[in-house]
Amino acid sequence: MKKTKKSKREEIVIVTGLSGAGRTAALKIFEDLGYEALDNFPSSMLSIFINQPLKGLIAIGIDIRSRDFNGKKISSFILENKKFLNINVIYFDCDIDILIDRYRESRRRHPLKLDIPIRDIINQEKTWLEPLKKISDYCIDTSNLTIPNLNNTLSGYFSSS
Repeated sequence: MKKTKKSKREEIVIVTGLSGAGRTAALKIFEDLGYEALDNFPSSMLSIFINQPLKGLIAIGIDIRSRDFNGKKISSFILENKKFLNINVIYFDCDIDILIDRYRESRRRHPLKLDIPIRDIINQEKTWLEPLKKISDYCIDTSNLTIPNLNNTLSGYFSSS
């Protein structure tokens, strides 16, 4: 079956980046923009999902918690499918000290829950996510970005109006 390039009304946005940098907030914003948002999507299911007839606007959250996460494999898969599908990758980044403060303020642990200092956990996460950051179409640093500013930024990039 030959794949053809899809229109703007048929778009997949892969939302990824550091834990605590705004990925979940972004998925909620995409829902408000009319996208169907899927969070923590298993990496192994990505090929099955993407090879289905695409209808509409879809935002898929993928991070290190995703089952079978492998940044290199996911990046290769996305690059191959960008030839045929309208796929954009957004990578959310943030200053490590600000991420640590966000975890402290929320009293939540980093999702990796490794028994090492939080700074080391975040640096390990950065390493695992680097292949996705390299292929991202948009890299958004949320260190000094409020949710309303993030909403404006994403609406500017992805609003269909």
